[in-house]
Amino acid sequence: MKKNLIILFVSIFISVNSYADHKGWPHGKKWAYNCAKTTDCNIIIENILEQPKLFIGKSVINGNNKVKNIAEKGKPVKPSKMTGIWKENWEGSKEFIDEGDSYKCKRGDERFLKWSEIFDNIIYAPAINDGNEIFLNAKFESEVFEAEKFFKPWRHAWRISCLIQSGKFENLKKSLVKGAKGKWFKVLQSDPFLYKSGKYKDFQAYGNSLNWFYPTIIPLLEAHIVLQQKGIYKKDEFEIVHSWLEKRVWALEQGPMDGLVSSAWKWKHFFEPGNHETINKKVAYMLWGIADQNETYYTAALNGFEDFYNTMRKKNGTFKNEHKKGDGQNYGLQSGNFVGQNMIVMSIILEHQGVDVRKKYPKIEKFVQWASKNYKKADKLNYGGGNNNLRFLSDDPMKKNTLGWMYLWDKEYGTEYIQLDEYPLETRTMFTYGVYDSTEITTK
Repeated sequence: MKKNLIILFVSIFISVNSYADHKGWPHGKKWAYNCAKTTDCNIIIENILEQPKLFIGKSVINGNNKVKNIAEKGKPVKPSKMTGIWKENWEGSKEFIDEGDSYKCKRGDERFLKWSEIFDNIIYAPAINDGNEIFLNAKFESEVFEAEKFFKPWRHAWRISCLIQSGKFENLKKSLVKGAKGKWFKVLQSDPFLYKSGKYKDFQAYGNSLNWFYPTIIPLLEAHIVLQQKGIYKKDEFEIVHSWLEKRVWALEQGPMDGLVSSAWKWKHFFEPGNHETINKKVAYMLWGIADQNETYYTAALNGFEDFYNTMRKKNGTFKNEHKKGDGQNYGLQSGNFVGQNMIVMSIILEHQGVDVRKKYPKIEKFVQWASKNYKKADKLNYGGGNNNLRFLSDDPMKKNTLGWMYLWDKEYGTEYIQLDEYPLETRTMFTYGVYDSTEITTK
């Protein structure tokens, strides 16, 4: 089965890559239909030869989705030190460092990341799988649904988190060097289908594939920062890993909404306001800004963070584009928690960069306070939208959407917003950010 899949993917995923200013990103009905019908829009990542122009869209609340780029807004800001989510003087607990019977990461072989042709060759675009996909190529339809049985974007995230939290930095380094030498994540796939949204049709371009890539690239970037911080790399090891990751970060930039176009906007680009669809990029750019000491990426991420911050309510820090009443599928408690999680992660990073977050961005802590109080009665909040699933509070949270951020906040600031016995152990994980258990981080 695996051999057949490999042959299938290798035979079809050949592409030509081209880059332009954000105002010149490809668009139009002809382009969208061709992308969905062929592999012409897939991106061979090694063919990206230069840092792209970055796009961070400005949020609007009034329904005007005019595309406005704020990536270079204001004076450029350079990160002050090589520190991301993991603070310089933080370390894993004894349960992670010792490999006895109580060793938390003792589940299979977690010593190294395992790279494979079937899992790591292509950053694929999964089907939305709700019956609204429109496949223009029958071959693609069978491939997409078959592939979903095998691809797990947080597969590496789990091992990365274990290796960081247990202090196995040499193993982590060897894993990244091996990944870099294999040039894994070779192809960024564009959607091989159109999507029917009511009476309109969308082409979501790279949105789906990138959303499945963020749970991998974000912990990889955090790992890269940790290895630099700890002085683990030799010069040649650093160069090969850095070059490999750099091109994968470059591939994240695909313009407004990752190239999405819709018949509702006459097949032109539009931009959704600050919500769960648009926040992952900011986290990745902030981490790369630190890893590369790159003020362009760091500034873009900071501008994106502040843009999201401006969508938070003064009263309680909730997000205007997620925590709201009414009908709709694109907002609710689940998506609101995901946005909040990413905002807290960026807040922690900024704190480690010397920013007094509680003073400069007080609405962040108001959100933490609000969530601490209201998650105890979350089923009573009655927010509209289709994203009200409370799985992130359960013993089976989504890997990329948990409650770990609240524990992380308490650890960072010495607060007690969360009571450890109120929620299942599984809610403490933050695999997709390079943290295995946010409650088991100790300070020297």
